Amino acid sequence: MTKAQVTAHLKKFDKPQRDALQAVRVAIAEILPEADEVIKYGIPTFAINGKGVIGFDGWKNHNSIFPYSGSMGLILKDELAKYEQTKGSIHFDKEKPFPKTLLKKIIKERLKQMAER
Repeated sequence: MTKAQVTAHLKKFDKPQRDALQAVRVAIAEILPEADEVIKYGIPTFAINGKGVIGFDGWKNHNSIFPYSGSMGLILKDELAKYEQTKGSIHFDKEKPFPKTLLKKIIKERLKQMAER
């Protein structure tokens, strides 16, 4: 799976939603320049050494960040309080990018978890 496949995947969304997802993609790429862009579990993902660090995708009513960690909601409880969450995802507005500062915190925590394994 390649960067081109991620680009093709994002083209299926309407422009406002695609723009929000693309902004998240660019922000993650800036934070994780060493990561590879892949499709993992059917979603665009940034991976290091084949391990998913963070994924993102769009849905009918929202966009989601997938930190590949079920504990992120507990670790960043206060920061994520205003976001709807599932065990593996954080939902955000489908036409607005996810805040870059919060994205950095999630990625930093995820990298810490990966280093501890």
